[in-house]
Amino acid sequence: MSSNPTPPAGAPPGNATAAPGPATVELALELRQILVPLDFSAHAMKALHYATGFARLSGAKLILLHVTEPIVYPSDFGYVPLPPNTLEENFQRDARDRLEAVAAEQVKAGVTCEVALRLGKPYHEIAAAAREHQVDLVVITTHGYTGLTHVLLGSTAERVVRHAPCPVLVVRYQETESAPAKTENAPAAG
Repeated sequence: MSSNPTPPAGAPPGNATAAPGPATVELALELRQILVPLDFSAHAMKALHYATGFARLSGAKLILLHVTEPIVYPSDFGYVPLPPNTLEENFQRDARDRLEAVAAEQVKAGVTCEVALRLGKPYHEIAAAAREHQVDLVVITTHGYTGLTHVLLGSTAERVVRHAPCPVLVVRYQETESAPAKTENAPAAG
């Protein structure tokens, strides 16, 4: 019997019990372009915060995307999309201005950015933009809908995960940044 056990497949040579450290771990995902869908909510800005961190670490370009759903009105035959009008054009112009302002902040912070505006169903347009731009990662957030609201509205993030051609990082709605520090002299709760 040998006293040196065989390391598991894929383990680094040498000491098989040593934990991998920063020098031995390689990033398995090379990030060149990161897609960040933005609806300008606080939740979406949290996803942007995460994406910016990844972009800084990897040197990736951020693609900031806003999707506007077409305006429809009820008719005798169901819902019909409105022809392009001033209201929809104003929404598009406002969204582009807001995207460009967010991109300018990222550029000031040293992150390369591009903006994209699309019209359609958000999950479909996000997945299509990911394919067209050949992104390496989509960073999206949930809005935290539960129960009947989730059933009726669905989850854009879930649909993006199913349809995107690349990995998707879903930033949780109520995730905490870090746990509060405990102090030894703090009074006991209760």
